Amino acid sequence: MKIRVLIPAFAACLAFTAAHAVEFQRWKTADGVTITLVERHELPIVNMQITFKGAGQIAEHKPDLAAFTATMLPSGTEKYGEEALRDESNRIGVTVSAAAGPENTTISFASLSRRQNLSDGLKLANQIIAHPKFDPAVLNRTKEQALTSLKQSLSDPGFLAGRAVTLLNYGSHPYANSARSSEESINSITLEDLSQFHRSHYAKNNAYVAIVGDIDRRQAEKTAAAVLEGLPAQAAARNEIPEIPNNAGRRQDIPFDGKEQASVIMGLPLIVRQDPDRYALAVGNYILGGGGFDSRLMKKLRDEKGLVYGVSSSLSPMTRKGPFSIAFSTKKDSAEDALAAARAVLADFIAEGPTEAELKQAKDNIVGSFPMTFDTNAKTVAIAANVGANDLPLDYYDTYTAHIEAVTAEQVREVWRRRLNPQELNVVVVGKGGR
Repeated sequence: MKIRVLIPAFAACLAFTAAHAVEFQRWKTADGVTITLVERHELPIVNMQITFKGAGQIAEHKPDLAAFTATMLPSGTEKYGEEALRDESNRIGVTVSAAAGPENTTISFASLSRRQNLSDGLKLANQIIAHPKFDPAVLNRTKEQALTSLKQSLSDPGFLAGRAVTLLNYGSHPYANSARSSEESINSITLEDLSQFHRSHYAKNNAYVAIVGDIDRRQAEKTAAAVLEGLPAQAAARNEIPEIPNNAGRRQDIPFDGKEQASVIMGLPLIVRQDPDRYALAVGNYILGGGGFDSRLMKKLRDEKGLVYGVSSSLSPMTRKGPFSIAFSTKKDSAEDALAAARAVLADFIAEGPTEAELKQAKDNIVGSFPMTFDTNAKTVAIAANVGANDLPLDYYDTYTAHIEAVTAEQVREVWRRRLNPQELNVVVVGKGGR
């Protein structure tokens, strides 16, 4: 469902020039709902994100269940069929969407803050969240779409590499659920599966509501109560995320015909959200491969050796260890040379650490781009949801740039030497003959 022109287009460009312009409020209601609020009264808009934990706590043979449940929520309710729901959304001028990740399901909502618009929008969102009707025809269509998407993805070497390295990193852990999606798992989803997952996970004490916009604390609490009305008080499912298994140092080669290039990903589980080493890891990652053309990997593999068009490294903090990855594509007959070169760059970086010039450039870019994190309500509500659902300190983002500025070259070197062993990286190469 698309948002209508009732919300001015320039709202998407609402910018704030400094992170300290964002003040987070967080509290828990009598129903056990955690609310995180950022008041912004410049425009008559309210953005909300509702997070339900436990997307990964599903049977291993049904890895698509959380995603299917989220996808089908906006497709019909006890009161509205699919077409009527779309018409009502357009009439009110709201948007409601849902998605599931490896840890959580998130439902996003946007509306004008004018009393009638917001009231009607919340009633509609409540229907979607608390009173969905899982229609067999919509389920069949959703399966067909998922199967088509999977078939297309299986023709992409990059997708195959990402899926394979996720399985190497996480094995049977819930973080690998999306990588286990298959024709069999998709076809196994039933209407009862969807209803059971909804009953087990969509509950008030499992809800984390983030709200940003033209609204105060009193209104925010009423808004959260309205959108969650009718949900059970307690979640039936447990939401603990298990520890990550130790699956280090493995390699998988996947033959792939029809493409001139091989896709290579190397990585391992590394970083949690409140990792004590997160700032040194972030600065180091920028220097290694997160800084685009400024990075060591790009300079060595692209500029000096001409092996790749692009190469990057990334960090994805999660509740348990999220992945560190290095990814690139190269000619099939250059895959081993490029892989060896990437390993050498990583090993040299770990051994030597950054230069002072690299450190300054990295910190300047990270700090300079940081205000863009909050330059729209949609971005800010996602940040507020992260603060609320993951119990981050309220000053987590307010102090972020100061922590980055304080990182030294020696800290980067020490942290990367202590945390990362190049031989422990799992490696996937798609596009050359198997071993």
